[in-house]
Amino acid sequence: MPTNYAAIIEEGKVPSTYMTGEVSYKKQSSDIHPENTVIKEVTFEPCSRSNWHSNASLHMLIVKEGTGYYQERGSAVRMLQKDEVVTILPGVEHWYGATPFEKFSYVAIITEIDKGHGLWLEPVTDGEYFLLSSH
Repeated sequence: MPTNYAAIIEEGKVPSTYMTGEVSYKKQSSDIHPENTVIKEVTFEPCSRSNWHSNASLHMLIVKEGTGYYQERGSAVRMLQKDEVVTILPGVEHWYGATPFEKFSYVAIITEIDKGHGLWLEPVTDGEYFLLSSH
């Protein structure tokens, strides 16, 4: 790994336009990962979740902490645990988030960012979400 590299770290809260609940991120831009790629860490507080959405490019999520939910449209919800990896293909509608009882965080590797940001859709309703935790 190079010892002299430039890194820019951006941190903040994800706008509620795209999420339900408190979601924060840290995004690093540096010389040590490939061009046209973004690596960021995202943390969901308990009960927080993304809206349904699809990505314009390949996304890989690596679970760092907690237990989370991941669901593709038309499929059963999947429970995610530390160190699990999810590969999300472009154009697949999905959502993810924390369970009601603990934080959930992952590292996202997003390739081909020049393809755009994807499409944000409707929120996952409280009814849909809390039905998951009752099973």
